[in-house]
Amino acid sequence: MKSFALILLFLSCNLHVIAQEISYPEKSVQRSSFELVIDEIPSRDGEVRIAIFDTEKNYKAKEDPAFVLVLPVSSSTLKWSNSELPYGEYAIAVYHDKNINGELDTNLLGIPKEAYGFSNNARGKFGPASWNDARFEVTSRSSNMRIKIK
Repeated sequence: MKSFALILLFLSCNLHVIAQEISYPEKSVQRSSFELVIDEIPSRDGEVRIAIFDTEKNYKAKEDPAFVLVLPVSSSTLKWSNSELPYGEYAIAVYHDKNINGELDTNLLGIPKEAYGFSNNARGKFGPASWNDARFEVTSRSSNMRIKIK
């Protein structure tokens, strides 16, 4: 019994010391130098609106994107880069807001009248491209995505 008490005393003293020596650094997030290229912008009017989503839920709900960008159109090709994009899954939706009203204009049937596109150049049949079609992974120090809008 006496030896058991000594072992407990020894363990409790040493555990305190061990606990001070162990540190848990914050989880390191790997980041990529990412470049997005948008091609075939039909005119130099207006701006290009971009939403970059990092979850399927937000992509489907069209809310709370990881990044929202509005770029003035200066040529038929635009580039945007981010040197600190965390590794992970993403999907991008983009459209050419020709009249700068902040909306993707559609006709009476709901068919877009302004050019649009999605990552992987995915297209939906009756609506936006699915998450699975537009989804891509950023897993290296340098990555890019090229989208042709139509």
